[in-house]
Amino acid sequence: MEITPVIATLLGAGFGSLTTALVAVVVQKATLKRERDHKLWERQVAVIEELVKHERNLAYKRRDSMRDPEGDVFLALDDAFKQTDLAKINTHLELYGTPEMKAAHDATWQALRDWLVEFIEWQRWNRKTGPGHEEHERAEAVRETTKRWPNVEKLSAKADGAYDEMVKVLRATAVFEPVVSRVTPPNRELTR
Repeated sequence: MEITPVIATLLGAGFGSLTTALVAVVVQKATLKRERDHKLWERQVAVIEELVKHERNLAYKRRDSMRDPEGDVFLALDDAFKQTDLAKINTHLELYGTPEMKAAHDATWQALRDWLVEFIEWQRWNRKTGPGHEEHERAEAVRETTKRWPNVEKLSAKADGAYDEMVKVLRATAVFEPVVSRVTPPNRELTR
């Protein structure tokens, strides 16, 4: 059978249409994936903003409590918790956060709890150093508060470090979107 110009034209048009349709499908899928990734990134950034705001506020309240150690630490921290919806932040962190974001948040939270437990224990002993307690109780309380305060300061510094590390992890997620190499495999000369 001989291919006539009409048949060649029809075959060419058919292959061209098929190729165009396949390219359109591939481009559409790639566009949808990019949009989905961008929406996920936007949600991560929203979680990051709320999380940093909350943790920074807690850090300020903790530092204020260290400056006035005889004040009511629960009242100070309660104010920080009233200003945010922690359940919403944790839910969004679970849904949209990376494992690194979750680990950094958990470390920051654990450091705050460790500091709080030691600080409250120091305050308990510190209340016994004042009038209204027998001399031997006050002497023991002074020894305990003197012994415990360096640990309170150490745990406060640890909480500061955990906060700084969390901010570093969150900033890396928020500012630097994953860069997709357009060259497969990546050309090493381009990265030098």
